Amino acid sequence: MTVAETLLDVRDLEAGYGKKTVLHGVSFRVGEGEIVALLGHNGAGKSTTLKTLLGLLPARAGSVRFAGREWANGDPAANVKRGLALVPQGRGVFPDLSVAENLMLGAYTQSDRAGALQHMGEILDLFPILAERSTQRVGTMSGGQQQMVAVGTALMQRPRLMRMDEPSLGLAPVLVQRVLETAVEINRRFGTAIVLVEQNIKTALGMASRAYVMKSGRIVLEKPAAELLAAQDSWWELY
Repeated sequence: MTVAETLLDVRDLEAGYGKKTVLHGVSFRVGEGEIVALLGHNGAGKSTTLKTLLGLLPARAGSVRFAGREWANGDPAANVKRGLALVPQGRGVFPDLSVAENLMLGAYTQSDRAGALQHMGEILDLFPILAERSTQRVGTMSGGQQQMVAVGTALMQRPRLMRMDEPSLGLAPVLVQRVLETAVEINRRFGTAIVLVEQNIKTALGMASRAYVMKSGRIVLEKPAAELLAAQDSWWELY
């Protein structure tokens, strides 16, 4: 991959909570339209990395460049406008609002309402069940359907890069497959690059082109996803 194709370039990133440093010199990159998996056991620093990249947690050191520009450390709204979106762990939907209302909240940075409505139609085309239930209150829906709403709301921002934090958490296996297949379709249809933090290792590696493995707040391994998938039993227990 050439430098010109790099969309996100993270170098020597450090971040943490209070006096505790969680990320220790994290470096990785994501290309335009690429799916990259970020793997590791619980507590490895994966979610902290995603929160820091959005600006929800300030970076203490390091450099992050998005589309060739320094990203806005500590300013989530600015990062969203630049094309960074996050599907958080635990979904983060508004349970008292309808499907359509949740999706339109994702377009809060856009002034073109007609364009936003058209884009919402494209997103609902990805999730037929949501199209059927566009007026239903999200809090009354299943966990899998709520996860679809969370993904759709992030897509309403028209992101160039979407970070997905454990999208399969708490879902039945059949729904896990559906949600992750949709991520691949999003990448294909909209050209959206994806950083995927996912507990389902085999599925994540089957989707991604490359993968990074984290341990104790550090990147300890980088390989093509297919290579890691073929040799999963030889490396996963090491980290």
